Amino acid sequence: MPELELDPCTIHLKGTAVSSGPTDVRRVTAPDAPPSTVHSEFIGELHFENEYPTEETVEKLFDQLDFQRSCQVFLRNITASSMYAFREGLRRDLGVTSPSQLVVWENQFDARSLLLTPNSETVYGMTYLDLKADGPTVAEVAPGMLGLVNDMWMREVTNIGPAGPDQSHGGRFLFVPPDYDGDLPPYGFHVVRSATYGLWFALRGMRTPDGSSAQAIELQRQTRIYPLAEMSDPRPMDFVNASGVDLDTIHPVDIRYFEDLAALVGEEHPEAIDPETKGMLATIGIEHGVSFDPDERMTRILKEAAKVGSAMALATSYRTRLPLQRYDDRQWIEIANTGYPYYEKDGHTMLDGLSLMGWFATGSSIAMVTPPPGKGSAYMWTYLDGKGEWLDGACTYELTLPAGVPMANFWSVVVYDVWTRSMLANGEAAPSLNSYADLDTNPDGSVTVSFGPEPPATGEKNWIRTVPGKGWFTIFRLYGPTEGYFDHSWKLSDITPIG
Repeated sequence: MPELELDPCTIHLKGTAVSSGPTDVRRVTAPDAPPSTVHSEFIGELHFENEYPTEETVEKLFDQLDFQRSCQVFLRNITASSMYAFREGLRRDLGVTSPSQLVVWENQFDARSLLLTPNSETVYGMTYLDLKADGPTVAEVAPGMLGLVNDMWMREVTNIGPAGPDQSHGGRFLFVPPDYDGDLPPYGFHVVRSATYGLWFALRGMRTPDGSSAQAIELQRQTRIYPLAEMSDPRPMDFVNASGVDLDTIHPVDIRYFEDLAALVGEEHPEAIDPETKGMLATIGIEHGVSFDPDERMTRILKEAAKVGSAMALATSYRTRLPLQRYDDRQWIEIANTGYPYYEKDGHTMLDGLSLMGWFATGSSIAMVTPPPGKGSAYMWTYLDGKGEWLDGACTYELTLPAGVPMANFWSVVVYDVWTRSMLANGEAAPSLNSYADLDTNPDGSVTVSFGPEPPATGEKNWIRTVPGKGWFTIFRLYGPTEGYFDHSWKLSDITPIG
């Protein structure tokens, strides 16, 4: 047995022949050892000693790794944070803590309600179901309602109306928790299973041709939501009128974003999300069943990631690299090619589409992508004028709607705030116009809408006020789109700067 002869840096086996071998080898793809200083365009200098990174460099690399992962968590989970913040806003500002409380905007929707890109012309009814507390839950819906139900990651669970199993006939929906294995009624319900305990329940009632919302309100008030266990004696409904009330449902863009996300992951079913998303969340300390308690270093990183992640989300939404142009020669974009509502294409997840729509809007529904002719709704929006410049609240613009707008119901133009993505608070009753209003029409039947901080010399009825010092964007909606929309034969003008 040879004896060991120890040296501070080398070990030799006494009595063992020393073989000859290469001191260097040919490398094709294998890396060379780095120099003592490596310059990175994105994170600065990295320092190495005897081929190993210095402790300072290791700390810098881990900070950068955790920052990058935190930014990706922000972008990947905007939909979840939005759903959570919406529910918390209803609880905090309106006292809505039960599914049997349905929030209804009985008067015209205005800027006091901070929601992602709502329409001022429809009558919304919204609440959250709690399948963990209530078990299987029944929702009775009146005929003629449009609606959708999303889980807490804003994934489509079911539709209500033309694209839903009720086919606009209304009826009883039964929502079943993810871990429920008990008995269910054999018939009489549209049974819907959910991946999450929480569900966002949203209904839309349409105004009548004279612009009245009375019928839509009455339909909303026919809604009944109660646990299946209470079917023989359902709890009464409480309809909460949110009109004119200050309400904030927008997700935060600071450390609270990650705190909210951790709270949601903690309260939800452990299998609510896929393993890769769970793994990414776990790398920054967000895990089901584990307390979220970031230390000082990680708190600093998360604060920075919320700041940068929100700017990234805005950029991917407002300067999208996806092919979303509605027309080859106009700035208008549309929902097609985002991957919405499933964000899948050719076997992969469309991450940019997911963060774009999560930042921009609330709700996922296939009905918004493929509305039946004459039913449903279609959307076009823009952040840019005809020259490709951001829309500026200090400038004046015009938009022309050619004659023969292809619609069975009505159209609307609504102006939004860049960062809240809610209706622009411009001092008016609502920052919007619609075809129900008494608007001026041009001799050829077209309608010109003007935008700017001051009313135009003529056509003030067709004017939407903007705010100097603030950007804005707009959505054009068609309710009941008809042939001219689908074949692209009817085209909106660009928003054109005036003066």
